[in-house]
Amino acid sequence: MRVFANDKLLDSEDDSSQAHSLFPRLVGDERRMKQVVINLVRNAMKFTRKGSIEIFASYKGAPDNTLEVKVCDTGVGIAPSDMPLLFTRFGKLQRTASMNSEGLGLGLTIVKQIVELIGGIVYVHSEGPNKGSTFGFRV
Repeated sequence: MRVFANDKLLDSEDDSSQAHSLFPRLVGDERRMKQVVINLVRNAMKFTRKGSIEIFASYKGAPDNTLEVKVCDTGVGIAPSDMPLLFTRFGKLQRTASMNSEGLGLGLTIVKQIVELIGGIVYVHSEGPNKGSTFGFRV
């Protein structure tokens, strides 16, 4: 994905060298968790023409034992009226349809289904059009 990020004039920086020492060993479906994170990053890349995409992960130990991952971008942002459509099947937004011609509109639906199946929540925040967005989940 780094090549794609560079092709789109996005800042790319890898600061994951200490990730293994910062987080305890978590038990779960690694393949599905990777799919969730990849879908969120790909979504950010589709809608960020230039600027940056940042990925944050944090773990809160006992008694919560909660992992949170969020993907923040400086992309096109989301109008409040479009928020309910984001996690629906084939939920492409009219305003951004030309930017996402290759996708079917299933990526965020898949994210939501996987996260909710393991008892987590998915969230999104945007100040509005042209103000970027943050997508994240807690499990």
